[in-house]
Amino acid sequence: MKGKVKINAEKQFQEYRGSGAWLNSALPFNPNLRLTEEQKARVWPVFESCKIRNRKENVFTFEILMANLFWLKGLRPVIVSLSPNEWKKTRYNPVGSSVIGMIHKLKEEGYLGMALGYRTEKESRQTRIWATEKLLEYFQELPNNVVYEPTELVELRDEKRRLKEYKDTIRTRQIRAILKRANQVNQAADIRYHGYKLSPFLYAVFIRKFTLYGRLHTRGYRHYQGFSEEERREITINGDSVVELDYSGLHPHLLYAKEGIQFFGDPYSIVDSRPEARPFLKSILLSMLNAKDEITAERAANYWLYENHEERDKLAEIGITRARPLMQAFRERHKKIAHYFCSGKDTGLKIMNLDATIALDIIDYFAKQGIPILAIHDSFIVQEQYKDELHITMRKIYRKHTGFRISVK
Repeated sequence: MKGKVKINAEKQFQEYRGSGAWLNSALPFNPNLRLTEEQKARVWPVFESCKIRNRKENVFTFEILMANLFWLKGLRPVIVSLSPNEWKKTRYNPVGSSVIGMIHKLKEEGYLGMALGYRTEKESRQTRIWATEKLLEYFQELPNNVVYEPTELVELRDEKRRLKEYKDTIRTRQIRAILKRANQVNQAADIRYHGYKLSPFLYAVFIRKFTLYGRLHTRGYRHYQGFSEEERREITINGDSVVELDYSGLHPHLLYAKEGIQFFGDPYSIVDSRPEARPFLKSILLSMLNAKDEITAERAANYWLYENHEERDKLAEIGITRARPLMQAFRERHKKIAHYFCSGKDTGLKIMNLDATIALDIIDYFAKQGIPILAIHDSFIVQEQYKDELHITMRKIYRKHTGFRISVK
């Protein structure tokens, strides 16, 4: 019965494949996808059969093209341009126009299917390509045949989050070196969740300039930052259980430190000590730190309340139904940093820049010792045997950058 169901599913997919709906499900070409060493060896005969000139640049481009075709097991087509003008090499994209010739050769040899792009007065669509069964024969059901490996580890984006070119500085080179070292250590480790290997690659993202944001992110299939806090507890590193430690109330503490003040206690519960109120209080205060004005902050906090149904019901039982009264309470209890509240997005971005600098120092400390470490902005995951060392390191590096103390939980 199971065999019959499988055959019917495959038949239905073959009928769906090539349809307009399937072509519309296409994914954009991603220059950050790579093949594992084992998969590279498997598809090498394809490279040779297409008689592509064996240059280092061509081999690298071919591997990225193959990774895109095998991404998600080849179940969705890939969007490409056949215009050389659209394939310009940048620090974010190592693939040049030579990929167009490879696409045509692969199609001629029967390895690719293609739906040419078109443009009319009413609509347009770029070319779609996909792996044929002939090519998919070289794809084996191995763990992580395709991995996400950022071409550029230091990204600069504009206000609309579009990638921007920039000139390297001593600092960008330092950040890149730290991330490269940490990524190499993490990649060499066996990092898993329920048997599945996770994508460990970190990269830094800055907004507009290198003094704004700068936080560390992960991308790719099963990247660990995409897991919930509960799920992250079940991650293993080299077969060992892990522990996650994070700073308590990091951003308010950083603002107090900026004012030359040692803050003690929980900056969120300062207006209401009831445990069930804390998640909403945290949402309110962080909204005030990142919003351009009071109205925007209030809307963001109330939207959190609207989205989190269970929390909303619990809060209603203790008399909390909206953000405004608590915003006023925060201003009164945090008078010494209240001038930072609702003062524009750059306030939050600058604080995040500092927490990213702290994070870089922490991962660098462990990477230099060859110890895997996973960063989730202001929290960090290591094997349980390194729990005390992580705790001490987090406190020490925070003090190095601020001159003050903070709790780690």
